Amino acid sequence: MAKQHIGGSFAPPLSDGLLAEYRARIDALPASPVRDAMDALHKCCAAWWELPESTGTKTTAHPVGVGTIVELGDAEQKALYDLIPWEHELSAMRPLFEGISAATDKALRDAAHHLLWHAVELNQDREPLTADKL
Repeated sequence: MAKQHIGGSFAPPLSDGLLAEYRARIDALPASPVRDAMDALHKCCAAWWELPESTGTKTTAHPVGVGTIVELGDAEQKALYDLIPWEHELSAMRPLFEGISAATDKALRDAAHHLLWHAVELNQDREPLTADKL
């Protein structure tokens, strides 16, 4: 019988500086699917970053035993609804970003995956549980 694996990897938090750095990296890219995907993720994450703390009241302990999952409030969900890529789009971005060479542009690859991680969490209508909140 297959064992269920509950992930325990938490991304570092975003910051104004990281979002600005990521924006500059995206803007420096030539027109491409990677640039389009990263641009969509950046818009989503930047909009979330500008929101006040979640008004969601539903919280649950994270299954790995550390941290608390905080559901986004209705206001936050509504504000982000049109900015969060659909789940199938998020799923398609992962292999696209895997194609970014860690040997030649590790910083871009890391930025892409960092933004994707946050958007996946937001797509689940929850505050991204970052390493600083454990």
